[in-house]
Amino acid sequence: MKKENTYLKTIALWKLGKGLLLLAFGFSLLFLDIREQWYVRVIEWIDEEIMLPRTTLLYCLLSKVETFLINTSLKTTAILSLVYATVLCVEGVGVYMEQRWAEWLMVIASASLLPLEIYHLAHKFTVFKVFVILINCFIVWYLYRTLKNGSHHQTIPS
Repeated sequence: MKKENTYLKTIALWKLGKGLLLLAFGFSLLFLDIREQWYVRVIEWIDEEIMLPRTTLLYCLLSKVETFLINTSLKTTAILSLVYATVLCVEGVGVYMEQRWAEWLMVIASASLLPLEIYHLAHKFTVFKVFVILINCFIVWYLYRTLKNGSHHQTIPS
């Protein structure tokens, strides 16, 4: 197996692992008995992670959204988690099977999240966030370089 394929398979397994963890999280939010304390902590975490500027207009809009989604914000979070987990799993399996479309999907999806990750890092610095950003930057760079070269998709004559 070529060294390049080993890196691709490692990246694929990384994405698949993240997808499976997120899948477990999403299903746990959907199907476990949620206690009120858990609900309050998740809402506080969501509020902290969104980190939107505090304005009267924003509070008015969030209030209307909250009224509309009353008692369903955990389900909404669960559904969004399951959708993103599906994307991660599709990327992981597709890249592991050396599908070019999956590699492009992974480049686009990973690159599109980098600005959000950097924004969160700037507002609340943690070593874990730096680690995740560095891994995602490497994945985007490596996959883009590999796709640009197109060398790993050459077939071996039998």
